[in-house]
Amino acid sequence: MFFPKIISKQYLDEGVLFRTKLIFIVFLMMLFILIYDIIDSRLRFLLAFAGILIGIGLGFIAGRMSKVQWHEQKKKVISKMDGLGVIILITYLLFDYYRNAIFGHWLQGATLTSFGFSILTGIMLGRFLSIKMDIEDVLKEKKYL
Repeated sequence: MFFPKIISKQYLDEGVLFRTKLIFIVFLMMLFILIYDIIDSRLRFLLAFAGILIGIGLGFIAGRMSKVQWHEQKKKVISKMDGLGVIILITYLLFDYYRNAIFGHWLQGATLTSFGFSILTGIMLGRFLSIKMDIEDVLKEKKYL
């Protein structure tokens, strides 16, 4: 689904594989809700698209929370949170908490909520893509991909 089966079973730690799949599933659920908001006219498509693009950028930054690396004894890709990752997590949580104050000057009501949701949807996509790219980089470096 996300990676060829041989890679997912042989070279990825179960925690990394589970986390990556969970992030992707949450992204899909959020995307369906966002599509409903667009169909229900709570949010215009271009505004939703802009929110997703902002979110993808933030998601790539948030993807830095987890450091993907090779574990020599296990011979698998693992993920750990480092000090910079903790700082990024705190910044991400602050942005999430204050996003209504930031965008509330331009948007109100259901549109503001849907726009915030489109940013979160983009963040999930950005995190997924960031982690996937990091995993692929580690596997290419070890000549397993």
